[in-house]
Amino acid sequence: MDDKELQYQRIEELVLEYQAGSSKAGLEIIQSFGYDPVTKELSRYIGKYFNLLRYGVINFKDKDTRLFIRMYVSDQAVRDGLIPFYQYADIKKAARKKVQMMNFRLRHLTDEEIINDLCYILLKLAKRYKKRGSKKNFCGFVYNKSFRGELKTHYKYLFEDLLYSKDIEPLEDYIDEDSEITIDDKWYLDLYFEKETQELGFNWILGRTATFPFNKLTRFERTLISLYDHKGMTYEEVGAQMGYHRDTIWSKRKQIKNKIQELLKKPPCD
Repeated sequence: MDDKELQYQRIEELVLEYQAGSSKAGLEIIQSFGYDPVTKELSRYIGKYFNLLRYGVINFKDKDTRLFIRMYVSDQAVRDGLIPFYQYADIKKAARKKVQMMNFRLRHLTDEEIINDLCYILLKLAKRYKKRGSKKNFCGFVYNKSFRGELKTHYKYLFEDLLYSKDIEPLEDYIDEDSEITIDDKWYLDLYFEKETQELGFNWILGRTATFPFNKLTRFERTLISLYDHKGMTYEEVGAQMGYHRDTIWSKRKQIKNKIQELLKKPPCD
């Protein structure tokens, strides 16, 4: 039995314990899916949905994410375009605009409230779960539509009209490859960097260990540098990770290089 099977088996045991009334098992289930209430760290499944709903970070390689967005799309061409592994630029643009609407609708909720909602939905599914066959497990139950469907129901009061909404609320439009790129400094909390000991890892992204001139960059800019220059990803791979077109990443990296050159002309005095 490999590590993944052992993990699935352990989660099955935790679900049964939680159904029997163990609050400790409920906490472990939440931790297993990517949120630690003690350290407040986010990763994996819960982190993925938090970053999608709060910051609009889309990993188009993730089928679960694409199918969630698809539930709010009425245009059949876009719906069909979100099914394959690869998406064309117009499909990604339509998906980003739909997610922008979600972000705008959730703007009045705090980070903690969104995280609590995601944890509540996960535990609600754990209570409802029933084992069906030896090849079925709770993780599959969560991934195969149950979590997406429950999330849609939970935020129905906010997202109910998104399926047929064609007019986006007053937000910044999609950034095309020829535009001057201006991107908000978002909180990519442990989304790409799970080991803080990496040279250009989590603490460097946050600016804690970054030295001049990199400490003058935004978290978004340091994330891009770490993915492209340190981890060696391509523009396409960085774009897929951060939810932007490859040309947007190329343009933004060019701006970062110019910004660093300007900063180096006026180094800080010791």
